[in-house]
Parts: sequence; structure tokens; C-alpha cells
Amino acid sequence: MTKTRLFSYALIPIIVILGWGLYRSIAGKIELAENIKKSESQVIAKLLMIREAEKAYMTKYGDFTSSFDTLASFIKEDSLFIIEKKEIIQPRTKNDPLYWTNTDSIRIEMDTIGVEMVDEKLFPKDKFPNFNPDMIAYVPGYDISEGKKFEIYTGEVDKGGVKVDVIEVVDPYPLDPTRSDDHPSRIRWNLRFGSKTDVTLSGNWE
Repeated sequence: MTKTRLFSYALIPIIVILGWGLYRSIAGKIELAENIKKSESQVIAKLLMIREAEKAYMTKYGDFTSSFDTLASFIKEDSLFIIEKKEIIQPRTKNDPLYWTNTDSIRIEMDTIGVEMVDEKLFPKDKFPNFNPDMIAYVPGYDISEGKKFEIYTGEVDKGGVKVDVIEVVDPYPLDPTRSDDHPSRIRWNLRFGSKTDVTLSGNWE
């Protein structure tokens, strides 16, 4: 057996090891990308739930709550009015200053026709069979014992001399290592909705 052939045989284990390492590296990146996609889908779904609950809380009490315990109790125990909106359309009379515009007069009437529990209104069991209000604060994908919760901020900003309520809810534990609040693009910040400085409830994934 020549030295060349011996050397070739000696290289086989090294080639196998390097090939396996390359395969695992590529497979690992693909697996991470899939896990990130799944994780962010779950986080966005939870942020949407929190947003709907906070909007309902604002509608009833006139501000947002910075307490997830309060929000959970609101979902489980509180109720919302069922409002019926009617548009009353009437032709304008000649005494109406806008008569010559050839438009109708439209009057909006709002009637309260009942009440409905918050959880039934926002999270009906047929659409959210596994929804648990007591878990609304926890970031999906982690064991509850780890205590990883969304960060929530509520406050007020001045808009033209008027104090307006704002809210921001953020996932501080992104699985994607490229997400950072230092990134120049908001869509690459940690997943969130709302803002501490602007009157918005939009999510940075939207």
C-alpha cells in the first residue's frame, strides 16, 4: 500500500467529521429559523390579545392599566356594554343651511341594549379554546416557572395641550438574536405594540 493511499484513508474520518459538522451547522440554522418563526407567531398572537383587552379596559374605565393582574381580573370578572348604533337619515328642510348641498342629514344614535362578560366578548371559547386570562402576562415558549413576562408601560403624553393616554407592551425575551431596540429599523426592535411617546396601538410587525 502506497503512502498516498494510506494518507487518503487517513483523511476519510476527518472528511466525515467535517461534513457532519457542516451538515449540523446548516440544519441548526434552519431549525433556529423555524423556531423563531413559530415563537414570533405565538408572541404576536398574545400581544394582540393584550391589545384587545387593554382597548376594552380603556373603553370602560377611560385609561389603560399597567397591571397584568388587573387586566386578568377585568377579563375574568368584568363586563362590557352591548351598544347598538343607528344612523337616522333625513332629507334636509329648506330651513337647513345645508339644504342647497343636496345631501341628507345623518344623525347617529347609540343605544345600550345589554351587557356581556369581557371574556365571552373578546375571547369566545370557539375561537380561543385554550385561552387562560391568568397566563396573559407570560411570554409564550417559556415555562411559567421562569417568570418571563411581557413588559408593560402606561402613561400620558401632551398633544396640543391635551393629555392623552399611551401604552406600550414589549416582549423583552426575543428568540431571534438579531432583534434589538437599538436597531435603526423599528420592525427589527423587540416585538411590541403601542408607544411611550406616540398615540398609537400599532404593532411593529404590522
